Amino acid sequence: MSEISITQFIGILAAAANIGIAVMIIILLGERSHAAWTRVRLKAEELTGVKEDFARQVEDAVKAVQTLHESIADLKNQVTRAEQDLESLTRRHKETDLPFGYTATIVDIVDRRYRTWRVVVRNADLGAQAGSFSHPAHKWIEGRFYEVPAPNMEYAVQAMQQRFLLRDGFTVDPAPLRGSVAEAPAPAASLEAAISAI
Repeated sequence: MSEISITQFIGILAAAANIGIAVMIIILLGERSHAAWTRVRLKAEELTGVKEDFARQVEDAVKAVQTLHESIADLKNQVTRAEQDLESLTRRHKETDLPFGYTATIVDIVDRRYRTWRVVVRNADLGAQAGSFSHPAHKWIEGRFYEVPAPNMEYAVQAMQQRFLLRDGFTVDPAPLRGSVAEAPAPAASLEAAISAI
């Protein structure tokens, strides 16, 4: 074989060194790109997980909002039904007179030591101003019954007369016994005559 000169040998050696350096650079770049690719892949997986979490949260929020809308609609229906029931009860209450013989109990002067005495309070002026026989104020002509706790009937009448003043047109009397004819409402003809007399 031919002899290689030192210059050629140094040239070959320099070329081999360059090739070695190039191979090492390629290997280092490969390792770096692999590490970078792994980081990118892990970051992508992390972002995908975050995206799925957000999608799940959004889906849960949409379901919650839908449930709330349904609940609100249900509550609106309940409110509407309650308002209708209230209106119906109010109308029925206005159209229905108090039951015959209705008695109210005075609660602010309750004294359990005494029995209750039944008194009737009347005011012909209030009843005459009512205009209609079905109007609740008309009941003042017939009288309204009250149960008053007191030591005797005289004291019960006095206690109610202090509450319903004579100067305002009220009269307080002992009430007839329950179920007696005197407790029955007067016929319409006699009531009309009483009103026209006033």
